[in-house]
Amino acid sequence: MITIYTSASIDKKGTLASLEKLNRLVEAIIEGNNIDVDSTELLLDIELSEKSRVFSVKMPYKRLSAYIVDTPEGARIASEPEIVGGEFFNLNLKAALEATSAMKQILDFDKPILFLHVLRASTGYMLHKAFSSLNIQFSEAFVRVKYVTGSYRDHVQRRVVVAFRKFEKIPEGDITLVIADTVATGLSLEAALRTAYEELSKGNSRIEDLILYGFISKEGIEKTYDVSQRLGIRKLYVFAMQDITPLAYNKYDMPLYGPDESYWSERGKLKTLGSIVDIATLKRMLPEYAPGMDQPGDWSERQDSLFNGYGYEPGNIAGHLDKSLSLLKKLREIVRTTPWYCDWIGKIFEKRQRKLEDALKRISKA
Repeated sequence: MITIYTSASIDKKGTLASLEKLNRLVEAIIEGNNIDVDSTELLLDIELSEKSRVFSVKMPYKRLSAYIVDTPEGARIASEPEIVGGEFFNLNLKAALEATSAMKQILDFDKPILFLHVLRASTGYMLHKAFSSLNIQFSEAFVRVKYVTGSYRDHVQRRVVVAFRKFEKIPEGDITLVIADTVATGLSLEAALRTAYEELSKGNSRIEDLILYGFISKEGIEKTYDVSQRLGIRKLYVFAMQDITPLAYNKYDMPLYGPDESYWSERGKLKTLGSIVDIATLKRMLPEYAPGMDQPGDWSERQDSLFNGYGYEPGNIAGHLDKSLSLLKKLREIVRTTPWYCDWIGKIFEKRQRKLEDALKRISKA
């Protein structure tokens, strides 16, 4: 029997009042969505803030060390698509500070660090700001990776091009390359990595270790690991926010768990997805997360200011909110058909819809 602590968000009149029934529901959610809660291990010797924790993740790759950083802020970003703008940046900075503290305790950082920003979105993870706050020295480089065909939530037929690159004052010798980004298919990250490899090869520099941080899918890790080994990178370190996600049929959505809306829309059949996540993190996120929702969302458009390599431009926050609301409504109808649907899951959808609609109203009045 899985033990889950009751939450004020769940245990209300008219919902599941019994802890035993709640435990059975959680078991049904795990089994019904193939959630992997067996591949994580809490690192007890890592000292973080009281409500943050780090888990190691078992993965079958010799030169990969994978971790999940679970923070209250990361849980909110993943579960609440209505979080945008300044609040989005603030929560990301707090989550990044916890992740950076974990990295300092796990890694040696004995080589020069090059922070590669994948424009436009990646700076929103605020990891570079956290590095500076915790006195970790680094150099910076920039690439702009673009998909030149296709549209939102469709990575299947899109081609990746590098539209901008800036590599100046690069440290010499073996370096540690750090990238904070959303890694879905890993295709844009591959383009950024190969660009970095080309630029560094022009001088006397070589990527010894690669550190990834952000919302990262299992497929993205596998792709990046393969590319890193082809480029001769010694070790890949992954620090995933909240969970290692599955990847939906559209090669875009990265849910915690739930129906694959893109598969339903294309095939008319129910297909559920589950992440690699610790049971403690799942317990934390269940009361607020609407099953099937894309955790990172449209990451760049959740930001009100984006550096594009030349200057700053606004993100399309209203577009992100509107698309999230549309996806939420579709998912609610699909989730109703699952055997694990119940009243409190319906209430989560109601809350997220209300919050998204309120956020859209605020944006329209601004």
